[in-house]
Amino acid sequence: MPKQVSGSAPELVRTLATLARAEGCPDEGDMTRMAMSWFDMEDWLRALIAVWGHGPFRAAVRPEVKAELREYASAVADWSQRAAWVRDLAAVLDDETLLVLHPPARRGYRLTMSGVGDNFQLHILLADRLVGDSGQGMVPGDRPDRSWVAAATDADPYLGPGNPAIRRFRLFDGHGAYVSPEGVPADIEPLDGTRVLVLHPPNGDYGMGIGRVFQNMVPALSLDRILRPEETERWLTRIAPAVENDFMASNGEGRP
Repeated sequence: MPKQVSGSAPELVRTLATLARAEGCPDEGDMTRMAMSWFDMEDWLRALIAVWGHGPFRAAVRPEVKAELREYASAVADWSQRAAWVRDLAAVLDDETLLVLHPPARRGYRLTMSGVGDNFQLHILLADRLVGDSGQGMVPGDRPDRSWVAAATDADPYLGPGNPAIRRFRLFDGHGAYVSPEGVPADIEPLDGTRVLVLHPPNGDYGMGIGRVFQNMVPALSLDRILRPEETERWLTRIAPAVENDFMASNGEGRP
């Protein structure tokens, strides 16, 4: 739909009728149905947002239907915030294997992820699951504040300006690409069929002001096991070097 199309239903019908005639499609009845569908869309989007936050509903939807819904929602996401939310909900991964590597310590971890709405949330949950006693095989560093983890899980998702969540690392995929916090886990490109994350230091304190986007979707991120040293080394030989063009890159050459 052209971006300049707006206004009341009658105005939209007239605009679409004009476009239809210009394109050689004289059936104004179709244009009327299209216009009324546009004004009904928000109600359908509200319903989809309500049910899509529940894991059993997502599990019952076939992958091809999820892909189709994400495509259609993406097409109108610039005009509707709810469509953007549906687009991201249709991309939510469930029972998804996630392999995390920490090159400085030569350690690796296998996790299972469900219901994580965006990569801000993923950052916080990963830090909660992985940062700990290095003597026990965990990632050294400062553990996230419990209020950040609660906001990312099932408590009030709003973190006020006085309590921003601080990133504990930067994430790169197995192909060396930076994993933006603004994205979603489904954007992580699999490496040989597995979504791989490589932890890099944050190079400073960078805040994140939200716990989770979808208040009624409770995430799950479980640490299944720490990889054996030989497994970790095999994965470390398969990943590509990180292309550090993010604004937190320590060399000062990252994007603005």
